[in-house]
Amino acid sequence: MSPRFLPPTLALIALSTGCLGARAADGDFCGRASGEPAAMMAEISTAPGMKEILRAADYIAYQDETTQAVYTFSQAAQGPAHPAAVCRKPIKDGDSLTLQMVIVCRGDGDACQRLESDFKLLNAKMEAAIRNEAAGAEKK
Repeated sequence: MSPRFLPPTLALIALSTGCLGARAADGDFCGRASGEPAAMMAEISTAPGMKEILRAADYIAYQDETTQAVYTFSQAAQGPAHPAAVCRKPIKDGDSLTLQMVIVCRGDGDACQRLESDFKLLNAKMEAAIRNEAAGAEKK
C-alpha cells in the first residue's frame, strides 16, 4: 500500500519544494541517529515536541513541532517493505524550501524500492497541491 496522507504543517510551510531522497547513511536520519525502525520509532515517539499526526493499519507518523520533520514508520499491515522508516524534513535553501527525505528500509529490496517511489510520488503530489493553493491565492 502507498502512504495516503499529506502532513498539514508541511503544506503550510512549504511553498516551493524539491525532494532530496537518500537511504540513511552514517547514522543520519534527518539529524537523528538511524538504526532499526522499531528502535527509532520508540525513541522518536516519546521525544519532547513530537506529535502523532497519523495512525493507520499500515503507517504511524509523528511530526517534530520544532523542525517540522515528519517521521513515518511502517506497520506490519504495510507489507513486504516493513519494517521501514521515512523522514521528510523541510530545509530552507535561500527563498525556497527543499524537502529532505531519508529512508531506512529493512524489508524486501523490491518492496523498499516501491516504498521509496510511493513517498516520492506523495512528495510530488504535495508540491503540486501547494503550488495550486499558492496560484489560487494569487488570483484572489
